[in-house]
Amino acid sequence: MRTTLLAVACVLLVTGACSTGGTATPQTTTTVSPPVTTTAAAVTRPKPVTLDDKEPCSLLTPEQLGALKIDRVGRPLEVSALKATGCTWTVTGASNILVPVLHEGIETWTDGKRTGQPREVDPVAGFPAITVPIPNSPDRCDLMIDTADDQYLAVAFSVDLGFQDRFPEPCDGARQLAEAAMQNLLK
Repeated sequence: MRTTLLAVACVLLVTGACSTGGTATPQTTTTVSPPVTTTAAAVTRPKPVTLDDKEPCSLLTPEQLGALKIDRVGRPLEVSALKATGCTWTVTGASNILVPVLHEGIETWTDGKRTGQPREVDPVAGFPAITVPIPNSPDRCDLMIDTADDQYLAVAFSVDLGFQDRFPEPCDGARQLAEAAMQNLLK
């Protein structure tokens, strides 16, 4: 279990550590009549939700933790590559992480400033979202939600080998975690 937590934190660190030389391609917008809005960048936030002064380990309620099969108290997690403090909840067989990022926007991932191959996904609670797949890590999913200018919520969910039957697929688990957090942030 500790190995999974370290792997999740390490992947967040590795993917966030590089500021140049990334292989992500910038998103471009073209004018087409009628306008097509199929990219995460084209989805507009319902409203800005700032993450300033949000305690990461308080982003989920006790009821939500139970519904997510999290039976342990969250612990602060420093993610130096993102220059942020998040929260990690580890359970036997899975790891859950929420990291409010307060100094850069989600476009950092899509414009090539960070290493990774971002993929657009359906919005989370109406907010633009991307995943940043980690090569050779099919047991984890990183999801970024655009909450406000120069801010986003980074979410990571991973499942240990041998526990896949107890938890959702990694990106489904990350989405569930993100939706629960966004539900509280929108209150």
